[in-house]
Amino acid sequence: MKYIVGILLVSVSVLGFQQHSQRLDMSGLWKLDMKRSDNLPKSFEKVESFVMNIEQSKDSMVISRTMVGAGQTQTFPPTMYKFDGTEVYYNDTLRGSERWTKAMWATTEQKLIVTSRVIQRAGPKEVRYTETDVWQKGKRNMLLILVTQKYEGNDSTRTERRYYRHVQ
Repeated sequence: MKYIVGILLVSVSVLGFQQHSQRLDMSGLWKLDMKRSDNLPKSFEKVESFVMNIEQSKDSMVISRTMVGAGQTQTFPPTMYKFDGTEVYYNDTLRGSERWTKAMWATTEQKLIVTSRVIQRAGPKEVRYTETDVWQKGKRNMLLILVTQKYEGNDSTRTERRYYRHVQ
């Protein structure tokens, strides 16, 4: 009898663990809530809407972004994150930057940690920084992305909170 109870307890524990360790799925269309978000870059002052379309698979996700504001609509080239920690190179010619990005799930698979090395160019000026983005689901079907940028050479750090509402 003790043997059967032990097997039942182990089975319930394993099933419970499997349910809780299911990876966070961020697929869908997400619109930035600029009123709730905090410390957005100055480039967002004239933005009317900023939307991300996320297509997530088991091993990666592809993000397409569209921004509307100042009388124009800007669609950015898609960005890919591989969940195995493989570094992905991204050349953003629209914003004059290069990125080397790695993405890994936190132990619970409920937070995605994205780290990037970035070179930002504006004419002859070049700025280098590392960026860490923590993606997690919030309350009321919100997606929260905590952004921390650490700049080389001047010990400067910039942080922001981006709240997105799930549109579909």
